[in-house]
Amino acid sequence: MAGTARGVRGHNAGVTVNALTVRPLTRADLSLVSRWLAEPHVAEWWRDPSDLASVVAAYVPCIDRTDPTEVFVIEVEGQAAGLIERYLVADDPEWNRAIQATGAVTGCAAGIDYLIGEAAACGRGYGTAAISLISALTFRRYPRADAIVAAPQQANVGSWRALERAGYRRWWSGLLESSDPSDAGPAYLYGIRRPPSAPAG
Repeated sequence: MAGTARGVRGHNAGVTVNALTVRPLTRADLSLVSRWLAEPHVAEWWRDPSDLASVVAAYVPCIDRTDPTEVFVIEVEGQAAGLIERYLVADDPEWNRAIQATGAVTGCAAGIDYLIGEAAACGRGYGTAAISLISALTFRRYPRADAIVAAPQQANVGSWRALERAGYRRWWSGLLESSDPSDAGPAYLYGIRRPPSAPAG
């Protein structure tokens, strides 16, 4: 990890790693998310609609806990810089089938997705720090998960290099069996195994 998490008070508590924090997404953040999704460096890879109505429809269920995906805002020195989310792969049957079809994952796996929305915050190591932090917390959150996976596009070099710097390894390469537009094109599957010392529960 890029530092030591402090002040963890439950699954969705705000936590700190050096100057970087993650906190739960709120409704007040959705206009900011809408702006981030419209940024060219985000829209190239995160191909979800960026209009506010679509963002509300996509993220309010996560905020209200009717969708099991947990979404966090990445903050750097108190300023929102991006998003990172975690989930159990099995909670989405289509995504679970796509991951299982790679043959690289067995057992229970969690997944993460992430973006740095502020262009000025790109290329400064914040993605790696956020991935490192959320990965440690995700193994605590999901004690049954023995791995965490992410599936960046092969052309999204910054994304998969951030995973590698956070300790993830490339497990698979190819075309995912997914209808999500963000998964179109050659992808890599990266993963990290639960460390023996990682606390469960």
